[in-house]
Amino acid sequence: MIRKILCTVVAAIFFLHLSAQDQTYRGAWFEVKYPSDFTAQGSMGSGSAEDDQFDSAFFTSPDGEVEFYIFSPQWGGEPTDIALRPNEKEGDRKVKKAANQTVTYWTIGAKDGSYVRSYQETRNEIENTVWVVGIKYKNRKAYDRYKKQYVAFKSSLQQFAD
Repeated sequence: MIRKILCTVVAAIFFLHLSAQDQTYRGAWFEVKYPSDFTAQGSMGSGSAEDDQFDSAFFTSPDGEVEFYIFSPQWGGEPTDIALRPNEKEGDRKVKKAANQTVTYWTIGAKDGSYVRSYQETRNEIENTVWVVGIKYKNRKAYDRYKKQYVAFKSSLQQFAD
């Protein structure tokens, strides 16, 4: 009996470990880790790299409840693929300035309430760099379910220089 329970526990730990594995997405000038069961899709092509490389990408959960986003070009730029759409309204915006960088937080919501998008943009004025990370979620329950993975996604960003 104890052996059967121990085997079940070991199998559960193994399964959890496998499901928690991350994939690495390499953009033109960045690398980020995302959950292996998410689907990655490059978005904005890089103007300063090869044709098949991207400055931004979306990562969609298997249930479609959340979508992670990253924009990290070689130098400054604008993430036009997350611009406000006619069926959306901008929510709160907060700006924090430090010595050489400005961090802006903002939300965008569907007018019909079907989703919310939240972003963090970090601009370094001296280095002329920018990166944006974001999450789109259908409801608070979905956000809470994927929050830990989103925090890991955000912290995994590595930017490259030429």
